[in-house]
Amino acid sequence: MPSKLDPHIAAMEGWLAKQPQLTALAIVGRLSEKDPEEFGTRQHSIVQRLLRALRRKTAEQLVAEEPLDQATTAAPLPGVVDGSGYVGPDPPTAPLIEQAQSPPGAVNQSISDRHRQWHHQGNIR
Repeated sequence: MPSKLDPHIAAMEGWLAKQPQLTALAIVGRLSEKDPEEFGTRQHSIVQRLLRALRRKTAEQLVAEEPLDQATTAAPLPGVVDGSGYVGPDPPTAPLIEQAQSPPGAVNQSISDRHRQWHHQGNIR
């Protein structure tokens, strides 16, 4: 069954070639500018599905074009991987059951002791 998007696929592919980061909502906006009677936010999900298919097709073409013997991998970037920027000691990792079985003040004391030790090591500015 033909889709109302079929006549616009070439335009969408052109937009994506120039701006690969375009979202389905941005594409719906552009289609709405061209034909406001036909396109609006109600078509967002159908455009999402088509966009997903177009990106998958493009990725498959790129993979098929790249010979395996010339494939390269990106070098990891230096620095913190998780993005947190945290460089202090690891937090307590005792299972919650062990922490719960300790006397009421013991968990806080243990954490407080770790905090003092961490502070003493110069980790808090």
